[in-house]
Amino acid sequence: GDAPAAKTDDEDLKAAVTGYSRWVNSQADEFLKETTAFVALVKAGKVEEAKAAYPHARSYWERIEPVAESFGDLDPKIDGREDVIEEGMAFTGYHRLERDLWQDGLQPDTSAIADQLLADVTTLIEQVRTVKLNPLQLANGSKALLDEIATGKITGEEERYSHTDLWDFNA
Repeated sequence: GDAPAAKTDDEDLKAAVTGYSRWVNSQADEFLKETTAFVALVKAGKVEEAKAAYPHARSYWERIEPVAESFGDLDPKIDGREDVIEEGMAFTGYHRLERDLWQDGLQPDTSAIADQLLADVTTLIEQVRTVKLNPLQLANGSKALLDEIATGKITGEEERYSHTDLWDFNA
């Protein structure tokens, strides 16, 4: 029979971007679902249940983080650590809630921080649906994440309060 013609590099790259985009969308859907559940537990004051849900929900963020720069300032709002956020930015998102759950206890503004996290994740999901990815962006984002793992996550500074770093590595 006739063998199919070999794909060109352009076709292979396009197929890779299409497949990764589909995967990012599926992970984003789960990220919203799990973040919604996590936020509900935080707001209900169910600290131990929220602690159990935290690494599972965050793992979906880690899976799409190679393209996080596509989403502007949502990355530091969702995943910024207190010591690396830009001057003038509030410390919000998952790591602020991590600190509240594991170190400081629930604070008067914890519910508001949880609401903001869910709003930011919802906005992120809307952007995921429309972002146009390219092969160079995927390669650079993946390399940057591997560099971050090697220099920061491996030392425990990412999950400094919860010590759930292995969840991040797995994701």
